[in-house]
This record gives sequence, structure tokens and C-alpha cells, in this order.
Amino acid sequence: MYLKTRWFGVFLYDDEKIIEAKLFPKDADEIFLRLYKIQNGELLDEEKEFKKYEPVVDEKRLRQIGKIGKVKDIELKAVDYGYSLALLKDACIKLAEKKIKEKEEKRENRISQAINALDEIIKIENIVGERLSDWYGFFGEYESERDVLNLKINGEEIDRMEEETIKKLAEILSNLREARKKLEKYIEKAMEEIAPNVTGVVGYKIAARLLMAAGSIERLASMPAGTIQLLGAEKALFRHLKDGSKPPKHGYIFMHELVRKAPKGKRGKIARLLATKISIAAKADAFTHNNIVDTLVKEVEKRYDEIMREKEKKYI
Repeated sequence: MYLKTRWFGVFLYDDEKIIEAKLFPKDADEIFLRLYKIQNGELLDEEKEFKKYEPVVDEKRLRQIGKIGKVKDIELKAVDYGYSLALLKDACIKLAEKKIKEKEEKRENRISQAINALDEIIKIENIVGERLSDWYGFFGEYESERDVLNLKINGEEIDRMEEETIKKLAEILSNLREARKKLEKYIEKAMEEIAPNVTGVVGYKIAARLLMAAGSIERLASMPAGTIQLLGAEKALFRHLKDGSKPPKHGYIFMHELVRKAPKGKRGKIARLLATKISIAAKADAFTHNNIVDTLVKEVEKRYDEIMREKEKKYI
């Protein structure tokens, strides 16, 4: 006996006829779930019911319930069992949406790794750069790695070893800077694809860190603006809750030029403004996929000007 699975059911048959069939519910969600399991190499409950027959199967996925071999072809038409192509289309759309979402989630996780790697590279780059500058200072003024690579120390073997070491340090610094630039380019391109609206409002660097803190664009979209405003300030928030210290007004949003360069008394209000627009942008990126960057940016600029004029009125 042979076993074959189609999108509408599982069939057991011999050389002459169908012996038994387990048809799937005529529901797009139910069919989608079964197609998803099949693509992931999982067994269906309907298939497991045929294990007692030890049928011949031609899918590695089915080797747990049968014997791998050549399966005789049989004509199985969905319409003969009351299943329409429209039902298959709806199930396939759901399957495609699920796959796209999973792909985006995997990329979001990779972006988190890229952000962490970027932070570490910047840290190491600063340390190596500072050390190289101090060391080269014994021989002249340090401007770039090119100066170091042209360095000549005339002396004994120990001097030549020092020259080679300094030049190697310069090469390491140059490679670190190149790696940082490529990493930043990757993060920028990835964020423009995953969260174009959030990226357009606050830039890819802040957008990537917000995404990393939230876990996914969907989670970011579900957060209230007040929570988004404090993403990246968790330590300060816990400290406030623990010992009653001054509560934080902003987290990663502080990296934005409008917040960073604003008068201290206005930073909280501007951070709330950005958090509100980020929340709207994230919802568009996660659910509607509409491009609303221009509208949001104009609203930010208008409200920012109003906040700054409020400051002027207060102190005049």
C-alpha cells in the first residue's frame, strides 16, 4: 500500500483503488496550518493514523510511519472531494504571510547581533586608536594610519620590531574602521526594509536600537509611547524604582539631534513627541505598510518649533 498527502487530505491506496482517506477541514486556516507543518518537515495527525499499515512513502518526512520507496502515481483531484481552488489560494496566502513574518523576525534578531557587534567594534576602535596615537606620539604628530604606515625607525633589531608592531596596530585600526562602515551600511539597509517609517523619523541607528530593545517591529508597534520613550533607559528606571532617584525622561531617543541639542528643560517634552511619532510609524511598518514618513516628519518639525517657541515665551 502507498501513502500520499495532498493539500486537501491524506490518502492510502493500493495498485487498484483508494483504501482510506483522511480529508482536511474545509477551512483556509486549518489547511494553512497543515501546509506549514509539511514545509517544516513535521508529521500531520492524519498521517500518523496510517502508521499501522506501514505504507510505502516517497517523502523523508514520512519515514517514521512508512518505508521509503517508489510510490505509484494516482490521480487525486481536489474538486472531486468538494475543495475549491479559492480555498487553496487563501491558505497559500496565509502561508506566505507566515513565512515573510518569520523571515523578518530572523532578520530582526540578526540586526540585534549587528548592533551589539557595532558597539564592540566602536569600543575596540577607540581603544586601539588611543593607544596608537599615544605610541606614535614618540615619533611625530599622528593624523592618520597612513602616517604610521610610512614610519621608519632606524636602529637595532628591537627598533625594527617596534616599527612592525606599530604598523600592524595601524592595519588593525584601519580594518576595524572598514568593518564598522560595512556594518553600519548593512544595518541602515536592513532597517530601511524592515521599518522604513521608524527609520525615516529617527534615523537607522536609533531605529535599530529601539527594534533591538523591543524584540520585533510588532512588539514595538504594540508599545505605548511612554514605554518607547524609555527604551534604553532600563537601568536608570530600575534605579529610580529601587532608591527613589530622579526618573529618566528618555533612553535611546536621547541620541536624536532634536533631543540632544535641546535645552535641558525641554528634552523630556521633545522625547515624548518623538516617542509618539515612533509609535505611529511602527504601527504602519508592522501592520499597514503605508509610507507615512513625510507626514510624520512634518508633524515633528511643526511641534518642535512650537515647543521651542514656548521656551522663548517663558524666558522673555
